[in-house]
Amino acid sequence: MTIPRSDCGRSGLLLDLYRSPDYIRCVSKPRLYLVCGLPGSGKTTRSRAIASATGAIRLCPDEWLVDIGVSLVDYPFRFLLQGRMLRHAEELLRAGVAVIIEFGSWSRAEREDIRQVAVRAGASTELHFMDAPLEVLRQRVLARGGPDAEVLANKVLMQDGGAFEPPSPEEARGYDRFVGPHDGWPEGESDKRVGPA
Repeated sequence: MTIPRSDCGRSGLLLDLYRSPDYIRCVSKPRLYLVCGLPGSGKTTRSRAIASATGAIRLCPDEWLVDIGVSLVDYPFRFLLQGRMLRHAEELLRAGVAVIIEFGSWSRAEREDIRQVAVRAGASTELHFMDAPLEVLRQRVLARGGPDAEVLANKVLMQDGGAFEPPSPEEARGYDRFVGPHDGWPEGESDKRVGPA
């Protein structure tokens, strides 16, 4: 944000500038928001709320896959796409832009690899863990629909969902901020969404 030289002497103008969200975003340390959880847990809802509140750029492979006509469960392609998205996230963070990663991130090892992107870029980190009972997740995925809804609900959730590693307290301490499933976001607000994710 550039201030015309003639405006610099106006009373209060610089204080208003320093308090503006645009200025704060420009001088603040960039942040990587990692939103993890099983399908239907509310990752996209949370990611959109973070983006709306902070101006961070969302990187959501599900949306990209759907847009280009690739199945959500085409894992070889998904993993290639996610790898490229992480390289792009690091570029954005180095440029001072906050980024939201919405990959699901089922394992601690995967989440740590993502956290290291922020560390290399000198960015702060915030982990959001989304969760709900398995049957609720299944109902949300089926209600949301789409060509992969049955596979996501019945195979990914009901057969493979037990492989998800929830963040431990030790893992959560590795982030500058941790927001658990019942913490609410932004600060002090509970997640009121109860319908489909």
